[in-house]
Amino acid sequence: MSAVSEEWERRETSEELAVVIRLAQEMTQRLAAETHGEMFAEVGELGILLRKARDKVEYISAHA
Repeated sequence: MSAVSEEWERRETSEELAVVIRLAQEMTQRLAAETHGEMFAEVGELGILLRKARDKVEYISAHA
């Protein structure tokens, strides 16, 4: 595989991953709206982790 096609594959994969994470963030926001009590904090933590994951994917995409 050429370097150009490898770079394209990396970029495409990171963009696809960013879409999946954005969808997971949207689902987490819906879950937070439906969650109360002790589990609300857990859902909030999940949202934070997904945001960190999205930031990392965006960084990788920019430097791929």
